[in-house]
Amino acid sequence: MNTTHTAQDWHAHYDAGRDFSPLTDTEKSILTEHLALSEGTQGARALEVACGTGELARFLAAAGYQVDAVDWAQSAVERVAAASEEGVVCHQLDITGGDLSSLAPAGTGRYRLITMRRALAHLPDRTRTVAELAALLDEDGTLCVITPHADRHPQELRGICLDDAEIDLLADGWQHTGRFDADGSAVVLLHGPRTDPVTYNEKRTPKPAAMAGVAVVVTNEHGQVLLGWNPSRAVWELPAGKVEPGEAFEVTAVRELGEEAGLHARLESVLLLGTLCDSTHGFTRITEIARITDYTGEPTVREPELITRWEWHTPSAVRHLPQPLFTASAQALNTVWPGLLPDVPPAHRTPRPAGDVALKFAEPAAAVRMREQLVRDLTEAGWTDTPELQRAFTVVPRHAFLPEQSLASAYANEAVATVFDEDTGRSMSSVSQPEMQAVMLRRAGLRPGDNVLEIGGGGYNASLIAELVGPAGSVVCVEIDPYVHARTERFLAETGYADRVRAILGDGTHGAPGHLIPENGFDAILITVASNDVPWRWTEQLAEGGHLVVPLRIGGFTRAVGLRKQGPVLVSTAISPCGFVPMQGAGRWDETPVPIGDTGYGIRWEDTPPAPLDGLDRALAEGGLELWTGVTVHGDESFEDLQLWLATSLSGFCRMEGDPDRPGPVRLPKRSGAAAIVLGRSLACLMTERREHDEPNGTSTWEFGVQGFGPDGKAAADTLAAAVRAWDQELRGQATPRLTVMPAGTPDSALPAGHVVEKTDCRIVVTWPGRDEVDGSSVGQPTAPERSDEQ
Repeated sequence: MNTTHTAQDWHAHYDAGRDFSPLTDTEKSILTEHLALSEGTQGARALEVACGTGELARFLAAAGYQVDAVDWAQSAVERVAAASEEGVVCHQLDITGGDLSSLAPAGTGRYRLITMRRALAHLPDRTRTVAELAALLDEDGTLCVITPHADRHPQELRGICLDDAEIDLLADGWQHTGRFDADGSAVVLLHGPRTDPVTYNEKRTPKPAAMAGVAVVVTNEHGQVLLGWNPSRAVWELPAGKVEPGEAFEVTAVRELGEEAGLHARLESVLLLGTLCDSTHGFTRITEIARITDYTGEPTVREPELITRWEWHTPSAVRHLPQPLFTASAQALNTVWPGLLPDVPPAHRTPRPAGDVALKFAEPAAAVRMREQLVRDLTEAGWTDTPELQRAFTVVPRHAFLPEQSLASAYANEAVATVFDEDTGRSMSSVSQPEMQAVMLRRAGLRPGDNVLEIGGGGYNASLIAELVGPAGSVVCVEIDPYVHARTERFLAETGYADRVRAILGDGTHGAPGHLIPENGFDAILITVASNDVPWRWTEQLAEGGHLVVPLRIGGFTRAVGLRKQGPVLVSTAISPCGFVPMQGAGRWDETPVPIGDTGYGIRWEDTPPAPLDGLDRALAEGGLELWTGVTVHGDESFEDLQLWLATSLSGFCRMEGDPDRPGPVRLPKRSGAAAIVLGRSLACLMTERREHDEPNGTSTWEFGVQGFGPDGKAAADTLAAAVRAWDQELRGQATPRLTVMPAGTPDSALPAGHVVEKTDCRIVVTWPGRDEVDGSSVGQPTAPERSDEQ
């Protein structure tokens, strides 16, 4: 019942002058006979609940009671008060949600009588309301309920009546009851409310509607998982079975593992990971996932009518089983190794809190061999150039964080995507290329005992950090994607790093939660997703002299930048090109280009204030000019510093996008947009063209050229070409820019010499040595203590 609606209805009822069903002579007779006050009890207190216009309250007052009359309709209370009946005090209160105890009389705090006439059927929470009223009665008090009886009224009035079952339910909580018939109503007198403890009972035997079982994921000393072949169902499946009545999940796991496969485990070695719920054959299926790595015995066929053979399988190879895998087993395997199996039928999972069972990590000999080879390759190439880095990459099992990959793929020196955007197919999360991880770890200058924050999950990089900072250090890993966070937690637990890495679900743009920030800040912060800004919280949470390593986008180009904190300023220590998945959450940016009319081309402004594109569609349609710079590069030669130079030094810099295979006037590169500038209604784009090709060596020479469009296309092309030539003559191969990151709002007068890139949270000054520096000037901030890092 909606009490607000009811109160309004009854208010309108009484406000219109209508009344209520009057007391019958039979009711008066019963009340007089059973509730009359004896000599010496005159003036006893009574409470009339849902008093209406007050007829019963006045009747009780005439019988010698001092009456509190209560109703939820204000108009009813006003009419009772207007009658000015001696011995009656009116109160307006919603008895279904108000504080009934506030009505208790002063002094004794109890009523001798509480009445409720033709109202109980309207209440939604009858049991609770009656219990609250009972608490207001004195030791010898009576609760009197008068209600229309369902058997005496037609079906359309059933909503205002109680039947025998409901009246019996009302009487259950009382020691003494009396019931009398009164002209189609029941008068129920209740004495002595019971306060016995609640008892418990079962329903009748239920119809089977659900099946509860435990699936056991057990691995051997090579990290392989046990599966059994069920010929009757023609599926592979995990050791599993139904939960016996009264049996704990851990007991079921140990029992089934022994009964089915002959393996023996202790209860304390069982780690419960959560409960899966789905449906099958019209039943609800509930599957508890148990993880076991500590057991004795060898797999033995114990129930040949169910399983004819047991085999150990490499987890990644389960993705390519030639026979089907039982659905519930597949769901269990994906709980242990999220992402292992694709397109598994969904099941609702209720995870369990992390248990205190330590799993034993095991792996095949091939994984150790491939990992050692990877470290040799990285060391030979100069990436892992310290014993500490070499040891970390040798110890941490990369394949354990990529269970869906083969060992060969897991230990290739390549990035591996783990999450894709369903709409675009772009990678949204990945395990980075080992050589890039080595570069970033080296730039972080990690030492034993350091406190480190990592933004971006997965677990592998955080485990490398844990090895570098050692037991005395700490690692906090913040990940925004719940799925990636779940993977991170599971893989850390599987590999034994859960007690060394604190995985947090949250938006890394905001840094670490306050309670996890060390007193003096983090010694290093590593960002493992591309960021378009340097949020002030990162700088704030970084210790003085600490290192921030971030894949930073400037002008649309991402560079792995090592920065050292000097007061409120960050100064770069190293810069190199890189590729990372984009940041999500508050740090996400929109890469949608602004279309140039209907030409199929668009402009991405990146860090440049957008300018109007009016007229550029006509300029492109009219065609343009080509200007060649005479500057060439070899096909295997890097020119990333040219990209950064153009993006930071040219006014109106932008990126031009379009389909390179679509016929059109702009010669776009195959894999990315073209560097460009917009000047008014004119446009200039950078392009390349092959000039020479050495067939024996497979190398080519390419020349930079510029296309110009629009009335000032020649001027725009000359500007862009001049910037390319300046790079070739003054900066190429000999200049690494210095980045100075200062808080947003820093006045121009406090900035060092260089080109300013405006971000939301910071101002980045890009200083090119020998060109922008004046007398070797630098930011006027105190120099932090020296720490080992890449210069």
